[in-house]
Amino acid sequence: MNHYSPNQPDNEEEDDIDNSLKDEQKESKLDFKDHVDHEVQNQQQTVKKTEINLTSCILHNQKLESNSDSSRRKNEMAFRNHEDLLETLGSRSNCNQRERRRKHIFKSGAYYEGEWIGQQRDGYGVQVWVDGAKYEGDWKNNKAEGMGKFWHLGGDQYEGQWKEDKACGKGKYLHANGAKFEGEWLNDQPHGYGIEIWVDKSRYEGNYSHGKKDGFGKYYWNDGSYYIGNWTNNLMEGFGVHYWADGRKYEGWWRKSQMNGRGTYVWPDGRQYSGEYTNDKKQGYGVYIWPDGRKYEGYWVNGKQAGKGRYVLSNGKSQLGLWEGGRRLKWLEQDEDIKPQGWDDYADPKLNEFSLAGS
Repeated sequence: MNHYSPNQPDNEEEDDIDNSLKDEQKESKLDFKDHVDHEVQNQQQTVKKTEINLTSCILHNQKLESNSDSSRRKNEMAFRNHEDLLETLGSRSNCNQRERRRKHIFKSGAYYEGEWIGQQRDGYGVQVWVDGAKYEGDWKNNKAEGMGKFWHLGGDQYEGQWKEDKACGKGKYLHANGAKFEGEWLNDQPHGYGIEIWVDKSRYEGNYSHGKKDGFGKYYWNDGSYYIGNWTNNLMEGFGVHYWADGRKYEGWWRKSQMNGRGTYVWPDGRQYSGEYTNDKKQGYGVYIWPDGRKYEGYWVNGKQAGKGRYVLSNGKSQLGLWEGGRRLKWLEQDEDIKPQGWDDYADPKLNEFSLAGS
């Protein structure tokens, strides 16, 4: 079984816009030659890195995934059963009716005690291997099939439905460390809907595909943060909403567990950014709004204002400027519309079907 638990992002996204601007700009008169120039210069003195960075936690969890004992146990039942299957097929019996026989000891040292039909284990039975692994449950044509429970050597347990020596159907997997999965299985892997709970009480509820989170799902961290949205190959991918325990929220598009595409990031103090992201950084066109109503409407590169941008005061007056690295280079005398084509048709992302699914 694939045991993968994504980590929670470390810290709040500190805004690339100077926090000192929150309490300033009280004047209604627009004087871009002195007041705003001074404000923008102050802004750069306290610029901090702001975008969440999930890359490190992704690499960490990939390491956890590769070290998972359960991921190395695929088809263990089929492997263990192969030699014994050949031995039983080579035995002689004229009985064509199901019957319970005395304990049969294989050449490997493993033994089976239960029901047979002719030369094959068929019906209810218990098999124990020399290393201590054990299966107890239904058999058909010499293979585990039906309901049964398997105890792994390391202490992990699977209890549920089987088909041809593989976990198939509904079942529960309990790790020796206390982590557990309950849901649907196919060919010894979670496949379909399932619920996985980790030792630290983090949990995932949603769809799996061949052992990995894939499709719609909800992940809850133990600090109260949670993500509702789409997954691909164990990563947040597509549209989704991330809620932090401190009140922050990002609603938009993801790629490889990073903010990519259009989205809206809201802070608990009322600040908001709506626009484009690339790898967790503001990149492209976006609108940043302060709690007092002031706005920056324009372009961003690597999380900072860059290119043409419009600074708008709370009284609605504005002026277009040229920016680089988060600093204003100059004001532009000629005004123009700098919004990308079709931007007015863009609506902030909504939960849509995620709201219906519940949070």
